[in-house]
Amino acid sequence: MNLRHIVVATDESDAGRQAVRAGLRLAARSTARLTVMRTVPVPAAPVLAGPSMSTAPVELDDDAVELERLKRWLEADVIPPGDSTPVDVGVTFGIPAIEICRFAERQGADLLILGRKLRSRMTRLLLGDTADAVARRSRTPCLFVPPGSGEFQQLLVALDGSERGMTVLTAACGFARGVGARLRIVTVEYGPDGEPADLGSALPVGRSSQLRARVGAVLGRELEAIAGAPTAVEIRRGAIVPQILAEVETSHPDALVFGYHRGGPPGMIEAGSTARHLAHTAPCAVLTIPL
Repeated sequence: MNLRHIVVATDESDAGRQAVRAGLRLAARSTARLTVMRTVPVPAAPVLAGPSMSTAPVELDDDAVELERLKRWLEADVIPPGDSTPVDVGVTFGIPAIEICRFAERQGADLLILGRKLRSRMTRLLLGDTADAVARRSRTPCLFVPPGSGEFQQLLVALDGSERGMTVLTAACGFARGVGARLRIVTVEYGPDGEPADLGSALPVGRSSQLRARVGAVLGRELEAIAGAPTAVEIRRGAIVPQILAEVETSHPDALVFGYHRGGPPGMIEAGSTARHLAHTAPCAVLTIPL
């Protein structure tokens, strides 16, 4: 991931403001181009190919009005006084999750940023919000930022030891280089309930040993150079989601990075993937890498 173009999808909410401010900070640190866009909801909007940024058959006057509204809102309510970061704007019309992903792809974005609303366990049981839908659709890496997100100085990368996992690590390295962040890696070996403590402590086992060697051999130099600090590889044992969340609590990263398989229905996440559980439960920002 080379941060050359960052797209922020926003609305006039606190989460939308948080996303734009994160985009401004990351664009300034990485010298990336920044585009802020919003989607005007239009139920069942058909696709329209044309020169406009809009993707539904709306009047050109409507397009211009929405663009001007977005500009005024950014200048008056979001962008800090004196911030000189260049910001392009765009507007689409249609179903937000579909149009946001389509816009990011057409713009050739390297990173898509959205605000993330932290929810209680009860409200997580039934989810159909835009951020969840974007994570399941996007071909572009997505950074979901919760309230209070600050500088992205440390990333925690969750790997499963597979070849696809190494693509997650490569993307995380590109993000870290772009913004000057440090990396920490965590992997989890499955540990059945009731496993004796002395057996669980006999780590690393085969897969994690191979992962550690692969990280060191393939990306060691690149990782060591990031922010001038070596990259730690933490190996845990137990249930995957609780152990990754425990490492988040221990290491306090600014963002948790993991691979995300596209697809899947909205709604109940309890039967969903490991990545989806992490996306909805991690207390920090999350960076999802499409697999």
